[in-house]
Amino acid sequence: MRKLLVLFIMAQFSFITNAQEHLLDSIAVVKDTTKYVKTIDYTAKRSFQEAIKLRYTDKEFVYTEEEIPEENEASSTDLSFLRAFASFMQAIFPFLLGGFVVFIILKLVLGSEIGFWNFKKGKKKVAEKLVYEDEDIHEVDLEALLAQAILEQNFRLAVRYNYLSVLKELSNKKLIDYHKDKTNTAYTYELEQGTIREEFSYLSYVYTYVWYGDFPIDSNDFNKIKEKYSSFKTKVKK
Repeated sequence: MRKLLVLFIMAQFSFITNAQEHLLDSIAVVKDTTKYVKTIDYTAKRSFQEAIKLRYTDKEFVYTEEEIPEENEASSTDLSFLRAFASFMQAIFPFLLGGFVVFIILKLVLGSEIGFWNFKKGKKKVAEKLVYEDEDIHEVDLEALLAQAILEQNFRLAVRYNYLSVLKELSNKKLIDYHKDKTNTAYTYELEQGTIREEFSYLSYVYTYVWYGDFPIDSNDFNKIKEKYSSFKTKVKK
């Protein structure tokens, strides 16, 4: 059995060897039969014209990359907004100017009494303005003006004359240094701490509320206010 195995291996090895030799014998050597002939067309020295460089220096052959500055998007937006705003202002400016001129004229004529609801009372306000604007409490008869205001049932103006009569009394007693440009608060701090100061502060509040607040009052309201002013003046005179 062992002999048969050895014979089989040797037979296989012999077959492989013969196959390789047969393969090598079958490969034919191919000889290059191409003929290379030198000709003047390929061996002539090629040269370029002298002006070749100049030919390609025209602007058509110049290739350069130009740097394009990037637009600032925020800046562009801001400029667009400013242009739109300028156009808008240019359109409405004549109307604004006209309105301002009308306002100045009304302000000069009516003073602080400017408003759509005050035009009907314009003449009345101007008349009142002439009465109290330049009044000097030491040179006018406040009691007579007060009586006239009550007779005409102009209770707001009557409250003002009551308040001016209080300032006159305090000035006569040297408790305040009167000046028509001073504020009610300034007069309050000139008074010493005590009942007089507290009551004057209250009367100033009532006067400001009625007069500057354009608060309408009737005869009953005025009589209550007048009583407060009369009581205060009596205390000051003592």
